[in-house]
Amino acid sequence: MRRLCWFLAFATGAFLMFGTDLHAQGERFVFALTREGQAYGIAYFDVAKFMGIPYAAPPIGPARWRAPTKAPQRAEIFAANKFGPSCPQASEQTFEAAIRNSEDCLTINIFTPARMDETLPVMVWIHGGGLISGTGGDPLYDGSTLARDGVVVVTFNYRLGALGWLGSAILSKDDEADGIGNYGMKDQIAALRWVHDNVSAFGGDPNNVTIFGSSSGANAVAMLMTSRRATGLFQKAIIQSASFRELARDRSAAESAVQAFAQALGVSQVQMRQSAPQKIVAVQEKLAEDPGLRPAYTIDGSYVDEQFEDAIRAGHEQHIPLLIGSNAFPYSPNAQSMPAALLQKLLQITARLYPDSSRPKDAAARIRADWVFSEPTRFVARTHADHGSATYRYLFDYVPETAEPPEEGEEGQEIRFVFGTLGVRSGLYSHKDREISKTMRTYWTNFAKHGDPNGSGMPAWRPQSVRDDLLLISNSAVTCGPDPMHERFDLIEHLTSRP
Repeated sequence: MRRLCWFLAFATGAFLMFGTDLHAQGERFVFALTREGQAYGIAYFDVAKFMGIPYAAPPIGPARWRAPTKAPQRAEIFAANKFGPSCPQASEQTFEAAIRNSEDCLTINIFTPARMDETLPVMVWIHGGGLISGTGGDPLYDGSTLARDGVVVVTFNYRLGALGWLGSAILSKDDEADGIGNYGMKDQIAALRWVHDNVSAFGGDPNNVTIFGSSSGANAVAMLMTSRRATGLFQKAIIQSASFRELARDRSAAESAVQAFAQALGVSQVQMRQSAPQKIVAVQEKLAEDPGLRPAYTIDGSYVDEQFEDAIRAGHEQHIPLLIGSNAFPYSPNAQSMPAALLQKLLQITARLYPDSSRPKDAAARIRADWVFSEPTRFVARTHADHGSATYRYLFDYVPETAEPPEEGEEGQEIRFVFGTLGVRSGLYSHKDREISKTMRTYWTNFAKHGDPNGSGMPAWRPQSVRDDLLLISNSAVTCGPDPMHERFDLIEHLTSRP
């Protein structure tokens, strides 16, 4: 019935103009009926956008540091014509324009073809930002181009920083059966439930959902794959540049982090619910240099049972098709991101493993990137494939021809190529750059549609096997073959003594 309302709304809305400005820009209002009520978005030529729809009740006042609850029913039509505010974070100038911060931030955005003759696969993007920044409304994540390739794209906000990831028995009093902490993860699951219940109103198939993300968003995809609370909410996963190592802390460490945070705020844990969000974010920034106080998942026995690497080693992940990869760029994680003794061991054989890194600083950056991202990615791909699930691995080593090269410390270079948002915060791109983007979008959307990225006219992408083949996306070619970095990954694996 909801899907019928969607098509009826398009049948009338396609010709309904609201003023000459809309007409001049090729825009029109379109409507969809969700379980909470009707909403209108804006169709820009061939893509309809619904923005800022609440998927949960605002986590404010007594609901701060509580699991999300369902969004209330609405009698009026909701104006889904602009993005909702981002969740509280340190900078309001992170993106192209100033963004609004508010605790009332649990909103969702949908990009869908304005005309459709069939139910479409759904791709749900989880933004990155180290669990402290980011928003689903970032122009980099505009889903319009992907929607033109025949999928429904969903982005959303989730709680960040201390407001999303602190957890203790005191904060969770009367709610502890639901586990402590992990409120950002609980938001992610609430968003996926909303998608399951409502995406058919936007032409999407609730039984063909792919979750994908980069950096901490990729970590989120991984953690959701191993959370029993997320079972059945998605059928495929794409992990772009995840770290995997020690993503969660135990309950004792979580309790200590909250106690330290309350002391820095100058209030009791009970009184933290009355603290201004700006003050909470300021204290969070002040404590950011302490690794034990940074936002992290909590092993709570409810949403998170164990470290991700332990879970996948034991076969506790969802056995679904997986597309996974990393970047070849020398992204330089924090110096504290790997054991100093291991770094020194690897630096002693730099010339053999990293012949193109003449300076110790460059070699150290590459070693840390391999230890944090690339070698764990191979481990996850191998292990997931060994459990019988279709797994496709890639390495992104393409440098844009005309835009600025990747900045040191910038990760997730493939994001703009996947979304087709090449011009966002990056300048001009060449014809070849756009062709690479088209190729990647085709692989990604094929995977979302069929669980297999291959398609007619595409370079063959063989699944993960004992050969350790991967798809190499470089300036010379897009081709599938042996891992060019296997020797250094083998050494890192040996030195880290992974079982």
